Amino acid sequence: MVVIAISGQPGSGKTTVAKEIARVLGLRLRSSGALFRELARMRGMDLIEFHKYAEQHPEIDREVDAMAIEEAKKGDAVLEGHLTAWVVRPYADICIYLKGAPEVRARRVALRDGRSYEEALKEILEREELNRRRYKQIYNIDISDLAPFDLVVDTTYLSQADVVRIALDFVCTALSAKFSKNLCTPTVSKRY
Repeated sequence: MVVIAISGQPGSGKTTVAKEIARVLGLRLRSSGALFRELARMRGMDLIEFHKYAEQHPEIDREVDAMAIEEAKKGDAVLEGHLTAWVVRPYADICIYLKGAPEVRARRVALRDGRSYEEALKEILEREELNRRRYKQIYNIDISDLAPFDLVVDTTYLSQADVVRIALDFVCTALSAKFSKNLCTPTVSKRY
């Protein structure tokens, strides 16, 4: 049973990489970020409002994180979310962190969400600060400490295909070494 956790900054490419790794390796994909967004939508809040609300209601993060832990315990999954890897690390075979320059990530988010660059930059910086404060408050985790990660990729100057290729190459190599057998098909790397 394989568990891969992918965390990182907003707009760094987490979801794209997680989807591709899950697809190529035939693993389930579970997104804490999607769950967090769904909880915000159910409460009629935008993402920043909900982040601020969650700061005053730690049970929200605990609920999202408990679901991630349960998914990790089931195995054979790629778990994605800004903060997911810190809580599922005891169950994860591999943890990957994606980061990038704020300006580049803001352009990606603006393009993806059809918003202005200025709005996207303001939002990603605010979300990062809210995440940092909440995880320090709830779990005493410093999200600037990347020691729990097996691979850290700066996606600033890389295409999506490059990031996926780097992540897949690492995952396949690491899993093959960990389990002493090749768990990836030889064509995985050549696809990217």
